[in-house]
Amino acid sequence: MTDSNAQILVGIDVGSTTVKAAAVKPSTHEILSATYRRHHAHQLETAVAVLDDVMAEIGDQPALIAVTGSGGKELAGALDVPYVQEVIANSVAVATHYPSARVAIELGGQDAKMIFFEPSFDKESLKVADMRMNGSCAGGTGAFLDEIAALLKIPVEQLDAAASKGTTLYSISGRCGVFAKTDIQPLINQGAAKEDIALSTFHAVAKQTLGGLAQGLDVIPPVIFEGGPLTFNPTLVDVFKQRLHISGSDVIVPKQPEIIVARGAALSLEKLFDDADLTPTTLANAREAVRAIASVGTHHTSSSKPFFATDEELAAFRAAHAIAPDPAGCAAFERGDTVKAYLGVDSGSTTTKFALVDEEGNLLDSFYASNEGELVWHS
Repeated sequence: MTDSNAQILVGIDVGSTTVKAAAVKPSTHEILSATYRRHHAHQLETAVAVLDDVMAEIGDQPALIAVTGSGGKELAGALDVPYVQEVIANSVAVATHYPSARVAIELGGQDAKMIFFEPSFDKESLKVADMRMNGSCAGGTGAFLDEIAALLKIPVEQLDAAASKGTTLYSISGRCGVFAKTDIQPLINQGAAKEDIALSTFHAVAKQTLGGLAQGLDVIPPVIFEGGPLTFNPTLVDVFKQRLHISGSDVIVPKQPEIIVARGAALSLEKLFDDADLTPTTLANAREAVRAIASVGTHHTSSSKPFFATDEELAAFRAAHAIAPDPAGCAAFERGDTVKAYLGVDSGSTTTKFALVDEEGNLLDSFYASNEGELVWHS
């Protein structure tokens, strides 16, 4: 049996868009350090930075480590530490700190979950009665909100502030970004306020989560809200509360809900692996081990067949797919000349196109660009 009281407990959550870490004090379960970083597809490198963050806050300490998250199995195997399935890690954290909770709603970068709890037989702890999770589509998740913010030309960090000022609701699909954009683009073209579209998007997320995941199960309060999107978008939590008709003690917003799964992974070392023969390490050693793994992964060579075997094949491909040169008709005219020509304007839902042709129909000049919701161009 490992003496877990001799070292801190660290959980690392490697998600689809972020890496989180929580360092927890044994027995008291006090959070000593917590960090949250977007990884931009560089999971291992970000894990190194996350461990740097932890050490910058509490120094190098002996530790037991567990890993969770959709991208965590490789890291756990390389470090030879326990891997905890994220729903289990989540349930450990909720059962430890929020035993009154009956439903957990968690939104991640590319997945959404609803976990249904009920008291265990001894009535002193919780057990998972049911769990629902979305499929591979990122509809109604953090990545979905990133897409909508980009479409609205709003930094994602300001999406909540915009939604909090919304007053009108529009029907927007929360199933996936493609469907949502199909609904939103006409609203932008019609001049709908970005604040109203942002608020409507939050309602689409709540509707998609509750309708797609609850699937007829009763959402019995108290309900606990977790994950980055629900941490950094309090208006989204308010929308869920409105749709569930709950308030006050029926709502649980945990401390640092964006790292609750990492926190659960740390707690699992005490709750689930107390009898396991785990090998303690130090934060610095763990960081260097992850750095080494990241370095190997960065410099691996691909065994895939190249697209072009020779430079000649590449040159032939480029020649066959070369972009047609710009029309040369305008070269025959000087500034100030009078030109008889016809201008055609195609103002579409997402792009604006101009075509200038002479009396014989020859193309003299052209223009093509995204209208970004602004149908009137100024040059």
